[in-house]
Amino acid sequence: MESPRFVVVGGGPAAAGAARRFAEAGASVAVLTAEPRGPYDRTVLSKDVLLDPGADIPSLLPPGAPWLELIFVRPRTLVEAIDPAAGVLTTDDGTTWAFEALVLATGAEPRRLVVPGADGPGVLTLRDAADAAALTAALGTAGRLVVVGGGVIGLEVAAAAVARGVAVEVVEAADRLLPRGVPAPVAAWLARRHEAAGVVVRTGVTVQEVRRDAGRVTGVHLSDGSVVTADAVVAGVGVAPRTALAVAAGLTVDDGVVVDAAMRTSHPAVLAAGDVVRMRAAGGGRGERLESYTAAGRQGAVAAATALGLDDPFDDVPWSWSDQGDASMQSMGVAPAGATEVLVGDADAPVVLSLDATGRLRAVCGVATGPGVARPVRAAAAAIAAGAEVDLDSARAAGGDLAALASVLRAAARSGAPRR
Repeated sequence: MESPRFVVVGGGPAAAGAARRFAEAGASVAVLTAEPRGPYDRTVLSKDVLLDPGADIPSLLPPGAPWLELIFVRPRTLVEAIDPAAGVLTTDDGTTWAFEALVLATGAEPRRLVVPGADGPGVLTLRDAADAAALTAALGTAGRLVVVGGGVIGLEVAAAAVARGVAVEVVEAADRLLPRGVPAPVAAWLARRHEAAGVVVRTGVTVQEVRRDAGRVTGVHLSDGSVVTADAVVAGVGVAPRTALAVAAGLTVDDGVVVDAAMRTSHPAVLAAGDVVRMRAAGGGRGERLESYTAAGRQGAVAAATALGLDDPFDDVPWSWSDQGDASMQSMGVAPAGATEVLVGDADAPVVLSLDATGRLRAVCGVATGPGVARPVRAAAAAIAAGAEVDLDSARAAGGDLAALASVLRAAARSGAPRR
């Protein structure tokens, strides 16, 4: 029986964040990942790797770090069962590992197309390095690609495919692109940008069948009766948390492993972090699954801190970004249901402020060519954390001056939450 003090299951940013925090504290830790390499930066897969098959995929455990010798990474290792009460897990080769605390960072997996013809070669997803390699190879031979799903991953794939000379059509079931979590003005700006690059965007339709000839993909049949020719199909229809181990171990699961702000699950020996978790809301509500790269890494570090007996709860304002061609979309915070959206910025760089029922800033999302939109979005973090109100007249007056808008948001943070 292997006997590290701490064990991390997973190979993404949450696993890396946990392993690093353990090692920096001087504690040895084992990282068990099903992939053939240790934790790596998945954000480059839909961008750099699809554009250049030889692009580097950076490790999330930097070589030469003084604490690296305390991290033992065991790749190609599937964890088959966890016994929290006994403090033991079992891997697919029959090895049992004892642990004092376990961090479950199994992430999420792509949802599959469930239509006739969707099983088989030529219908692809993108989540890990193997997926990226298969998709990169497909883009080298495909003349036409259909992307099913107009979310972030689907649009990043579309942008990369067009850049490589592939004709692309995006099929989205909703009445607009990016229907979940992205304000309509930002989504409309991106839709126009993709169409200008040559992408055909179809909304309000669903795929009924993937058509094949002698096993090869030839197109997709849509709900409006049309048939779109294709040599390959990419399914970008969301992800589902990998909760099978947690369910079998008896942990509380609700479309994600349920955790508190310290990343504690329903069993004291098991913590969880990253895309696999749903963190309970502070007021006792169901909470959110953030699906954010930066949040995942931070949650992993919080989980490790909790296991080490430290008090470091996750109270970060989540930040995410998406690069699509020369466009950059960035968002900060989580807009509540029924939020009031205030459009600022200008036609070249729309920015949407999401306010709650009391007028406090809860989220900001913007898009522009180049990285300039990062200035107001990143500046919003402190204002959101403070529960501040924004001077909307000043925000509107800033127009397309993103630096001026950032100053307005910083001023809101300095003012803090209004007294009621």
